[in-house]
Amino acid sequence: MLSITIGFIILITLIILKVSIVVAAPLSSAVILYLNNLNILEILNTQYLPGFASFVEDYIFIFLLGAILGKVMEESDDATSIGEFVLDVLAYRYAAVGIFFASVLLSIGGISAFVLIFTIYPIAKQVFEEAGLPKSLIIASIAGGNVIVGLSLPGSPQVHNLIMMEYLNTSALAGFGLGLAGISAGSASAIAYLRYRSRSMLVESGNLNDSILKKPELSKLFKFLIAMLPLLTVFIFLAVLSKPPVIALLLGVVLSIIKNFRKIDLLEVLNESISNAVLPLMFAASVMGFGQVISSLPVFKEFLQTLLNLPLNPYLLIGIITNIAAGLLGSASGGMLLTLSTVGENIVQLVDPEKLHRIVIIASTGLDTLPHNSAYLAMLAYTGLKFRDTYFDYFIVTVLATLISFAVALGYAVSF
Repeated sequence: MLSITIGFIILITLIILKVSIVVAAPLSSAVILYLNNLNILEILNTQYLPGFASFVEDYIFIFLLGAILGKVMEESDDATSIGEFVLDVLAYRYAAVGIFFASVLLSIGGISAFVLIFTIYPIAKQVFEEAGLPKSLIIASIAGGNVIVGLSLPGSPQVHNLIMMEYLNTSALAGFGLGLAGISAGSASAIAYLRYRSRSMLVESGNLNDSILKKPELSKLFKFLIAMLPLLTVFIFLAVLSKPPVIALLLGVVLSIIKNFRKIDLLEVLNESISNAVLPLMFAASVMGFGQVISSLPVFKEFLQTLLNLPLNPYLLIGIITNIAAGLLGSASGGMLLTLSTVGENIVQLVDPEKLHRIVIIASTGLDTLPHNSAYLAMLAYTGLKFRDTYFDYFIVTVLATLISFAVALGYAVSF
C-alpha cells in the first residue's frame, strides 16, 4: 500500500505543479507499478489504456454536445437572460447559492457533473459578473449542488443510485430518512459557507449590495423562460422520458441552435466547442486510466480486506473503505464499484440493505473530489480557472460538507 501512497502523492504534487494530468497519470501509474515489481508496459497496455479508452468511448458525445450547448448559450442571449433573472429574484450576495440550487435541480434531473460544466458555467459566469463576484467561486457552487445533493438524494436518477439498486435489489428511495438527514446537514454547511465567502468577497471588492428578494420584471421572466427551453428539453427527455443522455443533449442542442440561429456564427461555435470539449475529456479519461491501474493491484484489494477485519461498526467501516477507494480513484462511482467488488458481500450480511444503499452513496462523495477528481479537472480545463484560485472553496464545499453529510447519515443509521 506504500507504493500506491507514493504514487498518489506524486500525482497530486505534479497536478499542483501544473503538470498536465495527461502526463501525470501514466507517470504516477508507472511509479506504482515499478514499486510493485510489475511489468510497466504490460499493465499500462492492459489496464491504463483500456480504462482511458473506455471513458472516451462512453463520454465523447456527451462532452461534445454539452460543450456545444454551453457555447451556444454563452454566445447568444440565453445565459444573459438567465443570469439577469437569477439576480432579479436573489440578492447579489446569494448569487453563489442560486447557482448551487440550479446545479441541484439539473443533477436531480439526471444530468452528470460533466454535462453540468458546460450547461451551467455560461450562466454562472454571467451571474457572477453582474454580482461582482470572482469567477473562482463558480466551480465550488456548481460542484456543491451536484455532489452533496444530486448524487446522494433518494430517488435521484444518477448512476450512483442505479448501481446500488442493481447490487442490493433495493428501490431508488432506499435509505430515505438517513439520506435526507445527511444531505440536509451537508447542504446547510455548504450554503452557509458560500454565503460567507460571497459576502466577504463582495466586501473586499466594495461591491456588496444589500438588495433583498424581489419580484422579477415580467419581461425578464419571459426571456428567462425562453432561454431555459433547451435546458428544460434536456431535463424532460433525460429525467422524465428516460431517454439516453446523448439523445437528450442532442435535442437540447438542436433547439438551442434553431432558437438562436440568427444570433450566433454556427461554424465558429462548433469549432470552439470541439476545442473546449477535447481537453476536459482527455483529463477525465487520464484519471480513469489511473484508477483502473490502482483497482487491478492485488495489494490494494488486500488492503481493503485488512480494513474489513477492523473492530468497527459496519456502517462506519463501509464508509471508510468507500471513501478511501473513491479518493484513490478520484471517482465516486468508481469508488463504489471497487468497494462493492472487494468487500460488498462481507458487509451486506451485517447491515440493513436499505441503509447500506444510501450510506455507500454518501460516503463515495467524500474524498473523491481531491485534486485529481476527473470532473474538477474537466471544470478547470473548460473554464480556464486555476487550481490555486479554486480548490480551497471546492474542497470546503465538496469534501468537508460531504463528510458532514456522511457523519450525520451514519449517526442516523446507528440510532434508528
